[in-house]
Amino acid sequence: MSLNLLGQSGLIHCESEIWQSFPLGNLQTDIRPSEVNKQTLNGNPMANDISGFYRRAYSGLPADIWVMSGAMFVNRFGTMVLPFLALYLTESRGYSESQAGGMLSVYGIGSMIGSWMGGQLVRPIGPIRLQIALFILAVPAYLALPFLVSPIALAAGLITLSIFVEGTRPANSTAVAMLAPDELQTRAFGLQRLALNLGVSFGPAIGGFLATVSFVWLFVVDASTTFLCAMVLMGWFGWKRNASQEGLDAKLRSTPGRSSASPMRDGSFVIFFLLVLSVAIVFFQFHVTYPLYLRDHYGLSKPATGLVYAVNTVVVVVFEMSLLEFVRKWPTMKVIAWGGFFSCLGFGILPFGNSIAYCVLSMLVITLGEMLWMPLASAWVAQRSVRGDRGRYMGWYAMTYSVAALIAPILGGKMAEWNPESFWYLSLVMAVFGFAGFRMLGQRLEAESLAVGP
Repeated sequence: MSLNLLGQSGLIHCESEIWQSFPLGNLQTDIRPSEVNKQTLNGNPMANDISGFYRRAYSGLPADIWVMSGAMFVNRFGTMVLPFLALYLTESRGYSESQAGGMLSVYGIGSMIGSWMGGQLVRPIGPIRLQIALFILAVPAYLALPFLVSPIALAAGLITLSIFVEGTRPANSTAVAMLAPDELQTRAFGLQRLALNLGVSFGPAIGGFLATVSFVWLFVVDASTTFLCAMVLMGWFGWKRNASQEGLDAKLRSTPGRSSASPMRDGSFVIFFLLVLSVAIVFFQFHVTYPLYLRDHYGLSKPATGLVYAVNTVVVVVFEMSLLEFVRKWPTMKVIAWGGFFSCLGFGILPFGNSIAYCVLSMLVITLGEMLWMPLASAWVAQRSVRGDRGRYMGWYAMTYSVAALIAPILGGKMAEWNPESFWYLSLVMAVFGFAGFRMLGQRLEAESLAVGP
């Protein structure tokens, strides 16, 4: 009952904000009367409004951001090894499911190391050069994996590969934050996520075909696209180029509410880290207990499960950038709070339905939340950090997802063995906990801002 009351009161408040800030009516203010008449004569003015809204969502981003996002699409398009790693280990290497799971955990350990290391190296090496270097180092790591026979050698190879691959995450986020003006950073991170989603969606589909021919092709294609990504970055930015930083340094160091201390000494950032971690543990069930629950509870076949996943990709590609444009004037932490709430709620309602239509509804709720909290969380971290520590902030933020990737399968799996619905009920609790936590953090940040003064 308390959950329903919170949801109703929150939604009523949200609806009032949506009505007051609805952007389509404001678009006409930038159009001259003659242009309005022309639009009315030539077509539906509402269609023109919507078209203009989409153009605004994508316009204004620097070419560097588009190139960076394109490079990430190429890289993630080749992300074929990880989705099929468990199948490769069980079918080609004869590992048991538990042994394969152990190897995946090894990759997660390397991911944590890489995220931390990447955050530390961004400052001395530079975010663009660090990405190029790590992508090039990842190429032989990919190619060597099929030839590593012993479990110890394979584990060492996986850790090495994950350090190189995941070490690029804080560097990439730092580069996006540096290359995009402050007012465009949310949309820049949204475009980055859109590119990653597209790549991750198409890549495994092709990887599934290649895996039927030979698993070795997965490693070859991953190595090739990783090298191509490095060459795209090298060709556009060059090895010696680094974004102009002197003005940004002075600007960020003089901005109130920013600390030059270690991220772990920034109390508000630590609270944010833990709140994002709690939401991410729920969200990371996407590739752990979620597909198993769709099979066991809803009776979905593999193709049907794939279609449900496709809903997520299609909605993100079509609506994310325009949604970010829609909420750009809202308080950041409030939007993140609603995003985390909807993501957890989408998982939490799973036990209350039994049809594929209900699965799609659940996925839409999850996707709405994902589109709200993920890009805005990245933008908030970028804006919270000072220039000198931005890489370390991004490194710790990337570690949030690495830690969640380690905890999620263990916690979700254990709870599913005890009761298949138990984790989804916990997700409802996490929805309320995360929403309340982010809102209180928003109040804390407002108090910090008032204490610092104008």
